[in-house]
Amino acid sequence: MHLQVFPPDPKLAHLFMHILLVEPEPAGTHLPAGLSPSVMLFVRGAAQVEQGDGSLLSAYRFFLRGPYLTPMRVVYEPGTVALSVCFRPGMLPRGMGVSVGEIFSNYLPMQALLAPASVATFLAGIDAAHTRDEYVGLFQDFLLTQLDLSQKKSMGAAFMDAHQKLFFPLIDLALHFGIGRRQLERRVRDTYGVPLRDVRRIVRFGLSLPHILGQAAARGDLTRIAQDAGYYDQAHMHREYVEMAGISPLNLLQKIAGDDPAYWLYRLSQTDFRNLFLPVE
Repeated sequence: MHLQVFPPDPKLAHLFMHILLVEPEPAGTHLPAGLSPSVMLFVRGAAQVEQGDGSLLSAYRFFLRGPYLTPMRVVYEPGTVALSVCFRPGMLPRGMGVSVGEIFSNYLPMQALLAPASVATFLAGIDAAHTRDEYVGLFQDFLLTQLDLSQKKSMGAAFMDAHQKLFFPLIDLALHFGIGRRQLERRVRDTYGVPLRDVRRIVRFGLSLPHILGQAAARGDLTRIAQDAGYYDQAHMHREYVEMAGISPLNLLQKIAGDDPAYWLYRLSQTDFRNLFLPVE
């Protein structure tokens, strides 16, 4: 298996996190819940997403994936090469004119969002390319020509700037932004597609993960990690990990220490994980 992380073009950096190129093993990959919409491309090969009844649904080749609050299992064809990049909070409507609510827990093919002829030309160029640098270069060039690059302030960016206040009581958080509680809750839902309660759940999960990745933690560290990430206690973290990742923190540590290819995402370095998925320090 090969993976590589690329920084976004400076003109795209206000819209996107870093870009991930991965050549996954054909075995299924377990992906956790996530708040960030993302652009996904299969340079080579294809994938299927396991549904609740165990059936497999074929993914589009080039698509926009919305936020989702449950873990998923993805099965890749042998030889698959995939590119993906996450939008920064609140930047999807700015860049593509698509609301988060439209794609929450959903997928939309790029041909339905952008000019089909431009998408077809781009995919033909990808098919003619041969190197990883070429794939990433063409991918970024396409985004540069197709998206709105104007730098507008977003609620998502403001919310992430104040992430240390995220777990304040609702009335204190509303006072910080100078708006009413209902208006704050409405803006959070418009930005993330979910209520504040679920934003807090995902943020706790995301803040705790870097401390577990790459076998950086031992079993005895879980209580400290739970407290540092904003969980009430280790039992609270256990429950939300099962909901968000489909596995408990302790079992996840065991998977990371093993060689199960389905959990490759959790073996990323802390730096790569933050650059790819966490818009806050």
